[in-house]
Amino acid sequence: MEERTFENRLPTAGKRKSWDDEFVLKRQFSALIPAFDPRPGKTNVNQTSDLDIPAPPGSGRRTADQQQQVIDPAEPSSSSGKANVLEQEGSHGTGSPMSSLPQPTLSLVLRGPNINGVNDVEVDLTHPDWTIFRAVQELMLQTTMPKQDKFRKIWQPTYTIIYREASPGSSSSLLGGGKEDFSSGEEGRATPIISLYSQRSHGSTLSPSSPIPGTPSISGGAGAAGPSSAGGALASSGACGANQQQYCSVEDVLQLLSQLNSINQSLGSAPTNNDKNLIPDVESHYLNPEVFMSKKITNKLQQQIQDPLVLSSGSLPKWCEEYNQTCPFLFPFETRQLYFSCTAFGASRSIVWLQSQRDVSLERQRAPGLSPRHADQQEFRVGRLKHERVKVPRGEHLLDWAQQVMKVHCNRKSVLEVEFVGEEGTGLGPTLEFYALVAAELQRSDLGMWLCDDEEPKLIEDEIDLGEGSKPVGYYVRRSTGLFPAPLPQDSAICEYVAGYFWFLGVFLAKVLQDNRLVDLPLSNSFLQLLSHSRSIARGSPTHSLFGKPSGLSDDIMLSSLMSEESDRDRDLLVDSYQSKMATSEGAWYDGILTQENLQEIDPIRYQFLRELQELVQQKQNIEQNDTLCSEEKLQQIGELKLNTKTGCVALEDLALTFSYLPSSKHYGYASADLIPNGANIDVTINNVEEYCNLTIAFCLQEGIAKQLAAFHRGFCEVFALTKLAAFTPDEIRKMLCGEQNPEWTREDIMTYTEPKLGYTKESPGFLRFVNVLMGMNGSERKAFLQFTTGCSSLPPGGLANLHPRLTVVRKVDAGEGSYPSVNTCVHYLKLPDYPNEHILR
Repeated sequence: MEERTFENRLPTAGKRKSWDDEFVLKRQFSALIPAFDPRPGKTNVNQTSDLDIPAPPGSGRRTADQQQQVIDPAEPSSSSGKANVLEQEGSHGTGSPMSSLPQPTLSLVLRGPNINGVNDVEVDLTHPDWTIFRAVQELMLQTTMPKQDKFRKIWQPTYTIIYREASPGSSSSLLGGGKEDFSSGEEGRATPIISLYSQRSHGSTLSPSSPIPGTPSISGGAGAAGPSSAGGALASSGACGANQQQYCSVEDVLQLLSQLNSINQSLGSAPTNNDKNLIPDVESHYLNPEVFMSKKITNKLQQQIQDPLVLSSGSLPKWCEEYNQTCPFLFPFETRQLYFSCTAFGASRSIVWLQSQRDVSLERQRAPGLSPRHADQQEFRVGRLKHERVKVPRGEHLLDWAQQVMKVHCNRKSVLEVEFVGEEGTGLGPTLEFYALVAAELQRSDLGMWLCDDEEPKLIEDEIDLGEGSKPVGYYVRRSTGLFPAPLPQDSAICEYVAGYFWFLGVFLAKVLQDNRLVDLPLSNSFLQLLSHSRSIARGSPTHSLFGKPSGLSDDIMLSSLMSEESDRDRDLLVDSYQSKMATSEGAWYDGILTQENLQEIDPIRYQFLRELQELVQQKQNIEQNDTLCSEEKLQQIGELKLNTKTGCVALEDLALTFSYLPSSKHYGYASADLIPNGANIDVTINNVEEYCNLTIAFCLQEGIAKQLAAFHRGFCEVFALTKLAAFTPDEIRKMLCGEQNPEWTREDIMTYTEPKLGYTKESPGFLRFVNVLMGMNGSERKAFLQFTTGCSSLPPGGLANLHPRLTVVRKVDAGEGSYPSVNTCVHYLKLPDYPNEHILR
């Protein structure tokens, strides 16, 4: 956490002094140390310091109470507690001359244009979200200059910023005006809460909420409290009076673009039979996502984050954060990733990010084989990121030690380095190995975290090796669709135990993103969808609008011509009242994100069974709606209904279903969970089977994983806000966490981004044999090669081109045919003997 202190430079501290002569406002960055000074005789601070980690209490699998003692997801971290103590000491301390006397309040005023014949105008700088340019524009609007000169000559005048002591209660006080809601940040200025419809100055032509002249409004009446859906807006615009002129705001345009982009995304997914009936050749209507990107806004955002002063002080315009999260389709992935990297982790990381961008630019500009230039870098450097090194032992208790590490380090902005006890390796290599081993430990089936089946399909391999040696099938949770939290009874001891691991998982993944690590953790697309806060627009189902209240596609004016009564009846069978309930609820952060379509990926066997039950419900409803049948005939036909399964027809009563959830594995420690009170004693019949389906879906997607997701959210937010990931799609988050899971490269990539040195050149026969062997590797061999040379089994997004430092291959001296290669994973440095043929090298 950043610290701001007033340093008194005169001994007479008890007297009130003028602000510019007596006090210096100093800012200290907890994660920064002074930049390296290469001049002779200068003493530099060691960048890496050791951090002691207390040993975990006990070993093996602990009870829920013991787990709470080690990591309590609801307990505030140690650093937060320290901050509270400091805050209390500062508020209750006595004897401080700074707190005993009232301090002056500073106000700033912009004056201009200082042109002969034009009266000067003063504008109070009281809006925290204004830039100086914005204030200059407001000032020019208030001058008496001719209209055509106000903006044509905006750069000719000289503007003066005046500071003065504000009178008590003055609206021009920096501390009294322009109050807005901010979420607390770890460093520097807090990040504004995302609200595209936050209050702004009305009537200004510079406000993003300002109307576009000459454009009809689609946002409803002028007195509306907020934006409505497109359909309601167009309907209400016709009721407005003829004398009332309405306009279209920027938010209205963005809302329309967001709706169109959501529709386009739904067309890009696998279309259902219903979609094909509504829109023939639906695939041809899909637009390239680049159509929705704005090159001008992208360039403007990149320009904003390249300003060192604005970025390091956290003074970016509010639109950068708003549009990046509410309208991510406006920007390409690379731009959103840049913005995320330089704003999500505090001021210290922002400063170092600016310096690293310069280093990367110089690295890409230099010719291969040349040493990097270090001239004049000390003039550019502001500081270095502090590295904190912890030591952990290998072995069966590695996961317990990892929990202790994350508990201590979760709030720190410094870079985490890991060293194994009794080993000489240090730096990037052992750290990446630590992350890889912990990621493998988190996939253990005996933890009870992930949905799995005891009877898994027969795999090709009998053993699995994720870095800890070969393990038998069933030791890890291996699902083709990825990992998803297992539903558990929320009041059980096993749920408390598992919630502790999900708190740790949240911190772990946030640290992976913060320190730019990569882990091989196969999370399911549905879990990544939760991280991205993306509420997909399901076909014909309600969803959350990005800008307003929840709305459904069937109510959208853009699709009204496509929907009909027949299409409503032909909707997916699993679209029911559960989704309406989830989409309109205002509770936890994960409410309304997952839909019934996700259940097909999460638990396909249960999804298929529920679909068969829903078909039975549909048959029952068709009989009830048949007006040609009398009541007795309807009851008779309903009583004769059978459940159509893959093995044949069966009566619903013969299944002996009750209102309880049966887990798919014995690892969860419970035999069944009641969906309603006393559900195990309530039979499922033809009259309540629909309610059973809805309750089962709710338990799988929300009710049974609520405590786990809440703990994950608390852990993740210990490092940085989870809402920062709202700017990315699930696939993009997977790339940021796991890199390229199926690494690929071409011969040109290897020759361009691999540097042979010290005995090898790009024409050396030994190096060319090395290239040929790399080209002949399959997917698993490539992952094993990357794990050996870099400490991580995947490549960063972009492949070898974005691997830093570059892979360097040198000739291993005094090595014959029987020698093995060695590697320094910290700098991707491969020492390769000059083998006589490719067979030995392979």
